[in-house]
Amino acid sequence: MKKITHDEKLLWMLKYCKRNNVTLELQGECGLGRECVGIITHDTFPDYWWTNDEYERLDNNGDVWVPENAYHKHPCVAVLGRGEEAEAQLYEWLMWFETNNFKIETTEIPEKELTEGDKILGQFHYVRMVKINKENNETNN
Repeated sequence: MKKITHDEKLLWMLKYCKRNNVTLELQGECGLGRECVGIITHDTFPDYWWTNDEYERLDNNGDVWVPENAYHKHPCVAVLGRGEEAEAQLYEWLMWFETNNFKIETTEIPEKELTEGDKILGQFHYVRMVKINKENNETNN
């Protein structure tokens, strides 16, 4: 098997982002100013699992593989660091999502569910990775 170059990984990630209507973020920040790389839409890194207010898991995504330097304080698609090593981990993660039939789902947060924090931060959308059932192309939620 041919070894893929870093430039080829970047090109694949750009094509993945175009197919999925997201932006490749190679100069991002998450948490309190931690440098990271990831994918974003509506200024948000997609969550790969989510919970309700009681921290009960609400998705059916199963066990999601995460790279070594995945941001660890929130389950979002962001890898800590910048440069080739972080970008290579993001590439492997996006390949895993694609191979395991995940799509990016963006929905508007209903007004009644918006918190004051959401409003202050300007976050009006849920953005999340959702495992789809390949047989009938439906989400597993």
